[in-house]
Amino acid sequence: MLKYQLSLVKIKLLLMKKFTKILLALFLFPAFLFGQNLVPTDIEFSEPDNLTQRNCSSMDVLEQQLLDDPAMEQRMKNIERFTEDFVRTNTNTHRSVITIPVVVHVVYKTTAENISDAQIQSQIDVLNEDFRRTNSDQTNQWSQAADSEIEFCLASVDPNGNPTNGINRVKTKKRSFGADDSMKKSNRGGVNPWNTSDYLNIWVCNLGQGLLGYAQFPGGSAATDGVVCLYTAFGRVGNVNAPFNEGRTTTHEVGHWLNLRHIWGDGNCNADDFVSDTPLSDAANYGCASGHTSCSSTDMVQNYMDYSDDGCMNLFTAGQKARMQACLAGPRASLLSSNACNGGGGGPTCTDGIQNGDETGVDCGGSVCPPCQGGATCTDGIQNGDETGVDCGGSVCPPCQGGGTCDDPTNLYSQSRKGGREASLTWNASSSASSYNVRLRQVGASTWNTVSTSSTSLKATNLTKNAQYEWGVQADCSGGTTSGWASSSFTAGTSSRLTPGTIGMSVYPNPANQLFTVEFNTELNEEVEIFIINVTGKLMSRTQSTGTAGYVDFNTEEFSNGIYLIKIQDTQGNTDVKKLIINK
Repeated sequence: MLKYQLSLVKIKLLLMKKFTKILLALFLFPAFLFGQNLVPTDIEFSEPDNLTQRNCSSMDVLEQQLLDDPAMEQRMKNIERFTEDFVRTNTNTHRSVITIPVVVHVVYKTTAENISDAQIQSQIDVLNEDFRRTNSDQTNQWSQAADSEIEFCLASVDPNGNPTNGINRVKTKKRSFGADDSMKKSNRGGVNPWNTSDYLNIWVCNLGQGLLGYAQFPGGSAATDGVVCLYTAFGRVGNVNAPFNEGRTTTHEVGHWLNLRHIWGDGNCNADDFVSDTPLSDAANYGCASGHTSCSSTDMVQNYMDYSDDGCMNLFTAGQKARMQACLAGPRASLLSSNACNGGGGGPTCTDGIQNGDETGVDCGGSVCPPCQGGATCTDGIQNGDETGVDCGGSVCPPCQGGGTCDDPTNLYSQSRKGGREASLTWNASSSASSYNVRLRQVGASTWNTVSTSSTSLKATNLTKNAQYEWGVQADCSGGTTSGWASSSFTAGTSSRLTPGTIGMSVYPNPANQLFTVEFNTELNEEVEIFIINVTGKLMSRTQSTGTAGYVDFNTEEFSNGIYLIKIQDTQGNTDVKKLIINK
């Protein structure tokens, strides 16, 4: 937390520095200051010089975004809290290797700028080598060097489901671009991003102002999310210029996109990069200043997040890996369910959360998957279809453990405490229960935190406010039998009660393309509220309705592609929760 507070101070100092620059510009160059952008949209820059020093503009772009969008600061605070919790609680960050689909937008005016497919593929190869630590120039100088377990692939399907090679070429009339995101906008000489929930968008173009590239940190607008790179610093073959001819500019910028900061923390020895195993430094290093010391330690000039030349860089650390993995478990979690690298997931897997192939429902029906039973999937955390317990029993799901002879706990209730940092979890006693197993996890996490208790209440601590959590209770009864899992969910900072079947919500179609409907049936003629929550726990929509039976239609235009939780709640605190996939 101290590091995070120092970071806020650092950002405020940087904003003051930027304000000073603007005042200087007002004094020296008044003719240039028309419009509201820091860089006027119609300024053209010269062809790129043969650059000799790295210049990344990611922090400058962040400063401007924080000025333009005051709400972004709070989003970044929430992401940082999630990251701190993830790094603290996931000490073993080994997991299945994550593959991120990439689309490369080549925005060109000249033939030289229209780089070859081979140059683009060489950059993908570099990313895979650097993030998996298979790069041939790795050394053993730093013991904390680590395989990030992240890979990249050029997309094989576009947002419309059509085959693609992952390369999108767009001709422009602009000679060059600055750090104002104009290359990301079709109405300003660039090209709009593909769905940023499914793809890492990389724009390759001619940059002016001595820029090699920049990236957008998590928490920014989806309309500009991605990485930008100078075309002569992209890849390691073709039209590339030394000393930035080995693809490390893109490695550096993708590190930012995955929430890594510059290794010196963009400040002096009192600033940090939020990573414990990288030495403190007081400034960027250029060239290959091996052995350089600052802040009473040797600088890690070989780290991809310094400003060293391409040939000097060769590692990410274990701490940086944990931070990037947190990013992919939190703000960029939607990429884990993207099918953009495997032909769009044309065949059903019965576990991918998508209605595909000849499935008649989500992960059920058709020639491959088990029959749909009123929406039962045996993995949705809800007792539906003819299940005799949550995700167990009935004609489709595996038998409930212990044969279902032990009654399920009922009336699960969560009460927020300490501003959302804690929650009191309670449930009604189950007959014959000697103890209870209780499990809890943040939505999107791969593992449960499970404890056993003889009480009918527990206190959950170290929660992230406004994050979405799911939890369940299982009765452990005499004779070694156990009940099914009774499940519920809540948003840290609010209270909720689940009484299955009272509201009877259904969401269709699922996945949704243009419209989806939330249909409900309450036992009492009372008001209900419908909440739509994304995978990071952010409330995206809140709608009120009344009536004993009714429905509400929603348009997907205001939502990005990805997975959402649809929660409905009546005035008595009864709730129901469903998962919705938006795939436009």
